[in-house]
Amino acid sequence: MAETQTSTPAISFADPAVQQCPFGAYDELRSERPVYCDPVTGNYILTRYEDVRRALLNTGALRNRTGLVATRSDAGANRVYSEKGWMPIDTLVSNDPPEHRIYRTLVDKVFTHGRVAALEPRIAEIVAELIDTMIATHDAQGNVDFLDAFAIRLPMYIIAEQLGVPRADMDRFKLWSDVSIEAVSPMLTLEREIEIAEITTEMQHYLAAEIERVRAVPNDTLISHLANTETQGRLLDMRELLSIIHQLLVAGNETTTTTLASGMLWLVEQPELAETIYADPARAKTFVEEVLRTRSPVQTLFRRVAEPIEISGILIPAGALVEVRYGAANRDPAQYACPATIDLDRGNAASHLAFGAGPHLCIGNQLARGELRIAFQALTRLLAGFRAARAGDSVEWMTSYIAHGPSRLWINFDRR
Repeated sequence: MAETQTSTPAISFADPAVQQCPFGAYDELRSERPVYCDPVTGNYILTRYEDVRRALLNTGALRNRTGLVATRSDAGANRVYSEKGWMPIDTLVSNDPPEHRIYRTLVDKVFTHGRVAALEPRIAEIVAELIDTMIATHDAQGNVDFLDAFAIRLPMYIIAEQLGVPRADMDRFKLWSDVSIEAVSPMLTLEREIEIAEITTEMQHYLAAEIERVRAVPNDTLISHLANTETQGRLLDMRELLSIIHQLLVAGNETTTTTLASGMLWLVEQPELAETIYADPARAKTFVEEVLRTRSPVQTLFRRVAEPIEISGILIPAGALVEVRYGAANRDPAQYACPATIDLDRGNAASHLAFGAGPHLCIGNQLARGELRIAFQALTRLLAGFRAARAGDSVEWMTSYIAHGPSRLWINFDRR
């Protein structure tokens, strides 16, 4: 018989200190209370690999339509959207089968493996350009902020080209992407909710203008293919298109940026990893999977309980929010030996859940993996001796309910 949640330790993922370094909390909960009701949010936290994986596959009892992504309060975000933009609609991330399948099929038609593979030469060109610029523009002491110089720019430049919008608008894209991640947080104040909605409506009008332009004169960009491809005998309307393109913008850059920074931090902490990849560039593939696993860029997403469900002996009531903690699952010692370490010989490295699993597997995972592999191959081929540039101040960690990784990473390096 299922038992109800009893007393809990004083751990909350609403705590900024826990957000910056959640791994100790994960270890404690995973061994003692693998299904844990957070005392601040009231959300049920899953920390074991098998529990998270099964939850991701259980689309009947655990729904993606949580209410966190598409809508907020009528006094807050909804008012802003109705007055100044378009009310968000559930299409991909915040939708459930069978409706989700309609939109996912369309995106999969446009965002094909062949299209991603054909991008690799262009990715390599942009990587080389950014490395050259990083070498030329580092400061007088030889220091560079890897986030600003490389990690933010690579995925932004690539997704901007794919969407057919100018690179000069990168700062706007970065802001829109950042607030999109923040918008899912259960800790938003009403004031911040309204601010995010205001920013998002600016993005909506920007993208709507692009949609109208490519419907009048189609081209080979992702926006054009989405806007001009029929699904179930019709073209998508503006709300549907805005929702999908918005999610592609986030999927196309945010996780890649964070993983690039986390991977570089590993190269700083363990220089032998860079030399191993330099000697055998094929090992960059496993390195990428291990970075995604050990420092998952998205630590958690949410599911709404449609009917009471028992997980690891805990009965979770209908209506509750469940957090599928990717960052905890990916360091589960029951799944991975020495889970906190990078192991380039790990046979099951790619089994991590950093991109989710099941019907909601991240749309941009192939593109992200390609960018990351090409980037780390080039960085280790052209540069060496990666090291912290500002002693204890070299790394700043983001404070986010959802995401995890460096927000600043000052490094130094040598040219090969």
